[in-house]
Amino acid sequence: MINVATLLNEDDTKHEESLKKKTMALSIAEGSVGVFSNVLAENYIIPFSLSINSSPFQVGLLVSVGNLISPLGQMIGSLQIEKRARKSVLIRGIIGQASMWSLFIMIALFFQLNMFNQLLSWMLMIVYLVFMLFSGVMTPPWFSFMGDVVPETIRGRYFAKRNLITQLIAIIGTISLSFLLDFLDINNVIFLGFIIIFIFGLSTRLISLFLFNSHYYPPYKFETKDHVKTSQFLKELSKSNFGKFTLLVSLLTFGQWIAKPFYSVYMLNTLKFDYPIFVLINLASTLIGLFFFPLIGRYSDKFGNVNLLRIGALIIPFISFLWIIFNTPLQIILGIQVLSGIGWTSFNLAASNFIYDNIPSKKRGKYIALYNLLIGIAITLGGLLGSTIVTYVDIVGINAYYLVFFISGIVRIIAVVSLIPKIKEVRVLTKPILNVKDHSIYKWLYDITLRNNHRKKKIK
Repeated sequence: MINVATLLNEDDTKHEESLKKKTMALSIAEGSVGVFSNVLAENYIIPFSLSINSSPFQVGLLVSVGNLISPLGQMIGSLQIEKRARKSVLIRGIIGQASMWSLFIMIALFFQLNMFNQLLSWMLMIVYLVFMLFSGVMTPPWFSFMGDVVPETIRGRYFAKRNLITQLIAIIGTISLSFLLDFLDINNVIFLGFIIIFIFGLSTRLISLFLFNSHYYPPYKFETKDHVKTSQFLKELSKSNFGKFTLLVSLLTFGQWIAKPFYSVYMLNTLKFDYPIFVLINLASTLIGLFFFPLIGRYSDKFGNVNLLRIGALIIPFISFLWIIFNTPLQIILGIQVLSGIGWTSFNLAASNFIYDNIPSKKRGKYIALYNLLIGIAITLGGLLGSTIVTYVDIVGINAYYLVFFISGIVRIIAVVSLIPKIKEVRVLTKPILNVKDHSIYKWLYDITLRNNHRKKKIK
């Protein structure tokens, strides 16, 4: 006898799976459009800030504090999804971020009209900080519901595919806009180019708002037992697997941001690169990463995220040192950005999937907010330290930018050597890529790069 209830349940399951597949496709379309909002802000806010006569200290403060505000926004977003629907929180964040693009346009117009010139740098900073606040609010609901939509077995491949498509589109669009900006700069109307870019950022964010409305948001009921206390999270930092992972990423990020705000200033003010070259260099690592997305996505699903994390972490510390050696566009692209594309693409994809694997669905929002809050603090402290060195440290015969690049590399090495061997895989049986005996003299280096320090039984 046919069980009607079973058939209904099967129909509901098939319908939900269909909605999830549709949402996965829509997410790629949305990301292809919405990525411009963040990419344009990342690539053009610093040149725009310099164009309105911001000092190097203000530029460093703009970027570093902005990356602290975003995690604070995530804290707000994580608290909101405990009380409101994830879709509602996400949509509000998008609307808020879209409205900031209008204010970027207003600041450019003020400069053209010679109004409030002494205040514009600080006005830009305030608007950018609010922009980053709304960007943060959007993260917990998006991260939470996408974790429920994408099946665990294909996360590596799916997010690699999504990143491949969205980043490729972002590169094409950003390069096109950079040539427009350079053409207008030659004709002494560069601020028209910034206005066009900001209008484009506003338009793409509004399109993504429409696409997010068409997503499927799986049922989500938050319960009191799922609430994560900040004190509990902090106590676990030195003990739990996820805590050690958070410390690794935070320390690595601190080292990275000692130097990162000044790569752009160094290229524009010291090396005197024009805008197309500047943007091409910034996008080169992303372009290199595109070729590796399919490979590392499959690698992640097959061998686990920790192995991939270690490969990226082995490369990252040496990138900063190369900025001291290389100073031509070709050297920077082929020497620095190729390694950066491979290292950071591997590390970031592995880190993102590692979070999904280690954190239960209903706790993801708060965990990702606290995780990113610590990273935001690391970014801010790193940026402030770098700004202080560039502004106030004057050692005869040593370029201040070279000094921050060197210190950045040293901190990254400390992070990798001290913490990478302690991170364990939790999802799959990772297969060793090299056959190294337990008592081999190469074991220490192998533990840092590819091998787990424990033996896991295969999860059936």
